[in-house]
Amino acid sequence: MKYPHFVVTLMLGFALAVFTNVAFATTPVVTVTSPTNGSQDGSPVNFTASASSPDCSAGIAAMRIYTAPGNGAYTTDSSSLNVNLPLAPGTYNTVVQAWDNCGGVGKTPVNITVTGNTLPPPRFMYSSNYSGGLIEEYNVDPSTGVITSTSQGSVSTGSKPEALATDQGGFRLYAISQSPNQVTGFFINRDDGSLQQVPGAPGVVTGYPVNVAVHPSGDYIYVPVVVTQNDNVVYAFAIQANGSLVPVPGSPFATNFPSPDINAAMVTSSAIDPTGSFLYATAYGSSYVDAWSIDKTNGSLIPVAGEPYFLVGDSSQGGAADLAFAQGGQHLVAAGWWDAQLTVYDVNTSTGALTNAPGSPIPMPSAEASNLISIAVDPQDRWWYLYGNVPCPLCELPGGMDIFTLTPQDTAEVVVYGSQCGDIILADPSGQFVYAIGNTTGDPECGAAPGAILGYSVNQTNGTLTPLPGSPFPSPVLDTGISGDGLVVTK
Repeated sequence: MKYPHFVVTLMLGFALAVFTNVAFATTPVVTVTSPTNGSQDGSPVNFTASASSPDCSAGIAAMRIYTAPGNGAYTTDSSSLNVNLPLAPGTYNTVVQAWDNCGGVGKTPVNITVTGNTLPPPRFMYSSNYSGGLIEEYNVDPSTGVITSTSQGSVSTGSKPEALATDQGGFRLYAISQSPNQVTGFFINRDDGSLQQVPGAPGVVTGYPVNVAVHPSGDYIYVPVVVTQNDNVVYAFAIQANGSLVPVPGSPFATNFPSPDINAAMVTSSAIDPTGSFLYATAYGSSYVDAWSIDKTNGSLIPVAGEPYFLVGDSSQGGAADLAFAQGGQHLVAAGWWDAQLTVYDVNTSTGALTNAPGSPIPMPSAEASNLISIAVDPQDRWWYLYGNVPCPLCELPGGMDIFTLTPQDTAEVVVYGSQCGDIILADPSGQFVYAIGNTTGDPECGAAPGAILGYSVNQTNGTLTPLPGSPFPSPVLDTGISGDGLVVTK
């Protein structure tokens, strides 16, 4: 099967063809500060550059990184760029090129040698045990991906934990929970993976928390909450030095999810862009993505002009179940709830505005997926992993979940029969492993079979998945509740 070659085509934000065979009166100056010419670098490679055009008062229109002739790996409609590009080991004659608004083109070649992957290995995993009121703790073998319980084993939350998130450094864990409805912080012991609850009261919310997102700075967390059907808000908390949580000014912040059914729209997911400048959220029963700018001085949210943004092709008006960023934050990807498709947006990195990307939406084959539950992006931006609810005509079960590895050309499928209770998939920080929630027996009835964590090794050439030794790993998983399972892996 074929899919649009989106890794390249989605980066073409403006028509360069108009400049072909034109005698340029201006020549932009491109300055590349990273990487340096002749350097040896680990993947991902940080590219930092700026451009100016002294003879064009209208300024720079766009910049692009070429990793080989005709292979545009990254494009931005601005006069500067700062992005980490995943590159396989080898020698590259890269070019950073700029176009100004007067028709001029300037470029700077940078020859580099990529020596290998420098992403950090996985260390610890945490999963929510809703019924037991616990967070389960695991060590992750960095070479095999196999998980084993920590010496502490688990920690009590005093509530029913669901979705989980950690800060970028892997120092703190946050859990949303019901009974009571709140968000709780924990310190992660970096030596053994054990958890200790932070001092102070948890962050209390009114309604059902469905997701938690940690700001890249580690200063704020954001919790989408369903107050009632079609009444959704986002709670924002500032993280204090001791790890306790204090509401930011203006919290909670109202969402904007138009719905054809006044009782339908319920927020499902949120995501913060890699720069920490914008927060996005999506909902069940509403064909829109909401967007806010983040005030980095106090964590408050300001609606982005033009929000909410339509989910193109969402004919069922089912909305989207999950969000993820790709290509260094250039694109926001929404996993369709009922339509089995991905809506891909170009992200204006200056304003946060979203526009439908060329080739979007990307449909999944109807025979292989009826709706998409969760999406994870490979840390090196090579593949997108999708968890889809599917019929199972070739097995004895009435249904199940499939995991797909989506590449620019096709998909490689791993069937996980009977794991309908699973609703989360994630990639580890190194890009070597993929984990998901499932069960041990293949029984399609939620709660009828012991829960499990599913683990896979990633073929580093084509992204196909192979079950890890010992997978599925028995583990308590969510058997009720609104927001789904919690599963995170730290570096």
